[in-house]
Amino acid sequence: MRNEIEIKWQRIKKLMAENKIEGVLINKVSNFAWFTGGKINYVGLHTEVGVCKLLITEEKIYYLTNNIEYPRISEEELKDFGFEPIIENWYEEKFDKRIKKIVSGNIGSDIPFLNYIPVNLESLHFPLLLEEIERYKKLGKETTEIMTEICREIKKGDKEIEISGRLSERLWSKNIIPIVILIAGDYRIEKFRHPISTENKIKKCVMVVLCGRRDGLIVSITRLVHFGKLSEELKKRHIAVCKIDSCFIMQTRKNKSIGDVFKKGMQMYEKMGYGEEWKKHHQGGPTGYLTRYFRATEDKTELINENQAFAWNPSITGTKSEDTIITTENQPIIITEDKNWPLLEIETEFGEIYRPDILIR
Repeated sequence: MRNEIEIKWQRIKKLMAENKIEGVLINKVSNFAWFTGGKINYVGLHTEVGVCKLLITEEKIYYLTNNIEYPRISEEELKDFGFEPIIENWYEEKFDKRIKKIVSGNIGSDIPFLNYIPVNLESLHFPLLLEEIERYKKLGKETTEIMTEICREIKKGDKEIEISGRLSERLWSKNIIPIVILIAGDYRIEKFRHPISTENKIKKCVMVVLCGRRDGLIVSITRLVHFGKLSEELKKRHIAVCKIDSCFIMQTRKNKSIGDVFKKGMQMYEKMGYGEEWKKHHQGGPTGYLTRYFRATEDKTELINENQAFAWNPSITGTKSEDTIITTENQPIIITEDKNWPLLEIETEFGEIYRPDILIR
């Protein structure tokens, strides 16, 4: 862990030198998790800013929190890290004065804060380190296994919210936080791209969408389950969306621009005969410590790194394909692939790839 922090510290020091700042304040949950190797600085699950901040300087790292949070943070999150604590009573918390005593020059912050200089730490998240990739692969494997188990247990008559509950329980048992769960049964698959779970009962078909987080890292998965024989139209659409997804995945390679990958995906939509479908929902993009750092579009000039995570999610009305990948020197690896799920073999210009078929029950 110490080596991981040292590398990330060096990335921040480089950013400090480039921006002529003497310190950086980390407030965001995502950036805290990134820098500390997955540690937690939040209390409420749905929050962007944590209850513990990090102050990064050239010589030292400090953590700033109040007297409520300090006992747990010091014992369960940052023990043995060597960071120096700065503690304020919860009813005072005048950290700015304490920070100014430590840092005499300009200070950067990852959120708007007083007159601090805004800094983009998300740009430092990649490339992923080997330690992060190992954590990510384990998360992908365990999340996928749970998704498969839950999908195989779904019965006709189950409510969408019941499926959400079972999926959440299973994920929490592995310390995976379900930060997004979307369940759609039957008509709701075609009607809504973001179907929040309801009391709607499953009759014939269900789509299960999940974003799960552990150690700060997030995987995204979509799976479909169908009771009885598929209609020819749904079969056709699902094969098409899997070919589009395969195009996105196989085009996601080091030194290519995200915009170029997006354009290739749009061409595949057209080739499959669904040229307007991409306009009905975004297509995904870079992931990692955020569900998506931004949504890919054709004007994104950012170059893809080796060891960078992506989650593409093309959809055609009634179906969708989504997994999480990590780029390599050559072909990306799919960290949420499950060989026990029925798969479609798709041919691409870079070779074959397997995408999840609809599970027939």
